[in-house]
Amino acid sequence: TASCPRVIRMRDVLRSFIMLQPSDKVGACSFLLHDNRRWKAVSESAIRSVSSQSQSSPAWGIPPIRPSAISAHLVSQDIEYELCIAVQEHREKQGLSCSWDHSLSLLLTPALASYESERCSGVSVGNEEFQMAIRHYVKDGITFKAFPIQFAHSNPSRMFETCLRSPVFTDILKCHGDEVRYSLRVLTTVYPEDLCAVWLMLAVQYRSVL
Repeated sequence: TASCPRVIRMRDVLRSFIMLQPSDKVGACSFLLHDNRRWKAVSESAIRSVSSQSQSSPAWGIPPIRPSAISAHLVSQDIEYELCIAVQEHREKQGLSCSWDHSLSLLLTPALASYESERCSGVSVGNEEFQMAIRHYVKDGITFKAFPIQFAHSNPSRMFETCLRSPVFTDILKCHGDEVRYSLRVLTTVYPEDLCAVWLMLAVQYRSVL
C-alpha cells in the first residue's frame, strides 16, 4: 500500500517537496526531484500552514492517538475476582479446600509492576526487594511457589484456560499439605487506543507433609 505523503527538505537547494511515490524506502524510490510524477514542489507558506494546524487537526489525514478510557484498577479488580472463583472451584472439584492470604497478595504487586517495566524498557527494577519481602513474610519451614504470566486481553476465562496448560500453574493448583494458603494478584497497565497489558501471579505457601 502507498505510504502517506511526506515533506522532504533538500538542504542544498532549500526547497521542499511532497513525495508522490508508493514507497519511501531508499532502495525503492527515485530522487529525481524534477520528475513531477514522483515529487511535487510546495511553498514554504504551505509548509508553515500545515505545521500551524497540526495541534488542532492531524496532518495528511493521520488520525490522532486516542487516549484509553479503561480503568486499570477496575479491570484488575474484576479479573482478580473471577480468577479467585475459578481457582476455588477447580480445587473443590478435586476435593481440596482453598484458603486465601490477601496480605501476601499485596506483596505480589511490586513484582508485577517490575515485570511490565522490564518488558517495556528491558530494565528490571525492584526484583531483589520483592524477594526480600517474600523471605521476610513467609515463615520458616513453609514452601512458597508462584506463577506469573502476562496477557494482552482482559478475559478471565481465557486467562484461566491458558494457565491450565502450564505444568507450573497446575502444580500450584493441586498443592496439598498443611497450612495451604493461596494468593492472587492482577496488575493492569493501560495504553492508548484501549490496549492493555495484564500481569497476574498465582502464589501458594504450604508446609510439606511427608
